[in-house]
Amino acid sequence: MQYLLAVASADGSRANQLLEEAWAAQASAAERRAAACVIDSNAAEITCPACGATFATGVSECPDCGLNLR
Repeated sequence: MQYLLAVASADGSRANQLLEEAWAAQASAAERRAAACVIDSNAAEITCPACGATFATGVSECPDCGLNLR
């Protein structure tokens, strides 16, 4: 789902902060961990932010859950 929010330039930072706070209040601990996950394509292995599977880099999707990693 995608939304478009229009605010005055001066209010952009505050609007972003409020959206992040609203999301964090609704998200589960697992969702917050996944959102904070950074995939290092130079590492030997990566962990899928969706399912937690660990696998070698170089693939375009998680071999366990199919999450698109590109």
